[in-house]
Amino acid sequence: MFEPRDYLHEYYADIGRENFALLQFAVRAFRSIPPDGILLDFGGGPTIYPLIAAADRVREIHFCDYLDKNISEVRRWLQGDPSAFNWREFVKATLELESNSDHTQQAISQRESLVRQRVTRLFKCDANNILPIDDPQVYDTLVTNFCLESAADCWGQWRKCFHNIVSLLKPNGFLLLSTIKGATCWTVGEMLLPAVSIREGDLIQALIEEGFDAGSIVIESIPAERPSRQYEGLILVMAKKQGDSLNQPWV
Repeated sequence: MFEPRDYLHEYYADIGRENFALLQFAVRAFRSIPPDGILLDFGGGPTIYPLIAAADRVREIHFCDYLDKNISEVRRWLQGDPSAFNWREFVKATLELESNSDHTQQAISQRESLVRQRVTRLFKCDANNILPIDDPQVYDTLVTNFCLESAADCWGQWRKCFHNIVSLLKPNGFLLLSTIKGATCWTVGEMLLPAVSIREGDLIQALIEEGFDAGSIVIESIPAERPSRQYEGLILVMAKKQGDSLNQPWV
């Protein structure tokens, strides 16, 4: 059974090559996204790291996940519960990437407070549903990290899930997506969790089919930090949805 704390301690206990790349990508992406929009973090798990850079650019953040226990983990951090997972090193690293300088504990605390202020809604989601959130609205920015490859059992299901969640993005909105690469499973401790194998070409094809501007697609591939985790690396994607995109049902 998936336990948020086991996952957090295995993957986010420190800032290695993979986590640094995730933070670096987020900082660069949010520099280029128009400010003052509303962001949805879809399937965010028990993590808040992409919201650190986002909080300085958007006016509001909505967070959703399929598992109640993941939402509870995030809620503990948002409420300042001392038992919550400690993200301060991720906040510090993000601030350093934004300005290329060290930051004081006061600056770190201020950014933590800003993230907590920006997150206004926590709720459940299910990427397998045509309406993946109960109160559907469209967003200026959609973030989804390491979600769909575990939510689906095969490429066809992944493709439907992808269609469902990008339907939540406004025309001219921006998608930020991260996925593990070339994996049929991944690990948390001794536990193996299934995954759909995704590669860069798969993502480019899906993005174009869903009405994203081909010229806007930015993809980075990061080699796996620990091959024992059963995936080849990470794929990080940013893309802009075209203004005339129509959200038709996936068939």
